[in-house]
Amino acid sequence: MKFESLAPDLQSWFRDMVKRGTDRDGLIRSLRTAGYQERYARDAVEAAFKALPVPPPPPPPPPAQAPSRSVIESTPSAAAEAQTLSEQLVQMPNTIETGDRAIHMLFALTAPRIVLFGNLLSDEECEQMIELSRGKLARSSVVNNETGAYDIHPHRTSSGTYFNRGENDLIRRLEQRIAELVQFPVENGEPIQILHYEPGGEYKPHFDYFDPKHPGNEQVLTQGGQRIATLVMYLNDVEAGGSTVFPEVGIDVLPRRGNAVYFAYCSENGTLDPRSLHGGSPVGSGEKWIATKWFRQGRYVGSGA
Repeated sequence: MKFESLAPDLQSWFRDMVKRGTDRDGLIRSLRTAGYQERYARDAVEAAFKALPVPPPPPPPPPAQAPSRSVIESTPSAAAEAQTLSEQLVQMPNTIETGDRAIHMLFALTAPRIVLFGNLLSDEECEQMIELSRGKLARSSVVNNETGAYDIHPHRTSSGTYFNRGENDLIRRLEQRIAELVQFPVENGEPIQILHYEPGGEYKPHFDYFDPKHPGNEQVLTQGGQRIATLVMYLNDVEAGGSTVFPEVGIDVLPRRGNAVYFAYCSENGTLDPRSLHGGSPVGSGEKWIATKWFRQGRYVGSGA
């Protein structure tokens, strides 16, 4: 990775943090907390330290004296240390520039990692995906944990379809934009799924990852490894209901056209995060259109790749 290939805002942040004397570990922690994958964070930090002048280390402190009781009582707590990290995150960009669009960071939760993006899709792109999908919708299915078959389930009442990876100019453009935004290769993404919910339609809380304890998940895990993250893109404004709900952390993300919610649930060592339990609340009135993108540990080689 070359430093010049990083987004301009990220380059500027690195220059400022390196100038301040922030060490490698501190930079990596900040990037990981901001949602970057560990491998990308480490590569980016190494590129920055190779490209930027590193200030000399500060002079050693004078010999320490025994602290007084008042000093001990005022020693920063873990909460204060966390606040210091939060102050570092202020330096991270609130707008992420991809090759063709400026994406806004609307909110970010650290544990589990949930990020709400604004302005990911234009109105025209949302309409195009809806219109291209209308004529080929079918009842949505779920993977049977025991058999591996794709079954119709009453917990999921949407209809849907998908676009093969790189199927047309629109999909290629969106896949590239998404890859730049979340720092995953296009090849690691499953095909973009389109889902349509009518009034009363919902998807009860569930996990997007495949629990390896269930024999029915063996086959899907051979198609690129575990799912590690999800991006749900909202294609229309819903009149009432239709939020993406995270019951373990008490968050409801309301659907707004062009916005998208990203959440991660698998670490690099394969640890799965049950706090990523999520669902689609019932549509009260109107209809709901979303586009979903799942990301795998490796190159996805399943249907639609």
